[in-house]
Amino acid sequence: MNKVKVSLRPIVSKINMPTVLRTSILPGDSMESLFIATQVGEVFYIRNGVIRTFLDIRPRIIKLGVSSGGYDERGLLGLAFHPEFRYNGLFYLHFSVAGTQGPGALPSAPSESFKPNPCDPSTLKPKVDP
Repeated sequence: MNKVKVSLRPIVSKINMPTVLRTSILPGDSMESLFIATQVGEVFYIRNGVIRTFLDIRPRIIKLGVSSGGYDERGLLGLAFHPEFRYNGLFYLHFSVAGTQGPGALPSAPSESFKPNPCDPSTLKPKVDP
C-alpha cells in the first residue's frame, strides 16, 4: 500500500473572524476565486495568490461584542452567490444590521445594486452608506 503525503500551507493570514468560505467566478472573468467573508463585515477574494477587498459593509454591521463581553454570534454570517453570479453579479448576504437586533440586506433596487466588474476596480470596493 502506497502512503500519500499530505501537507497544508496557509493561503492567507491576518483575516479577522472568517465566517464563510466560497468559490465563484467574478462577472467578466474566467478564473474561479476564493471568497472569504468576515464576521465584522468584510468580504475578500483571492485570485492568483493575491487577496483583494470585494466588499466592505463594516459600517452597516451591528457593533460586535458590546453586550456579550467579547463573544458574539451576530455580524456578517452568510454569503451565497446566485447560480448565475458569473453573468449577473448577484449575491446574497445575511448580517445583523447596526442599530437593530435583526438581519438586514443590501438595497435591491437596480440603481443601488452591487454589480462587481473585475475590469473596473472601483466596482469591487463599493462604499455602502450606513
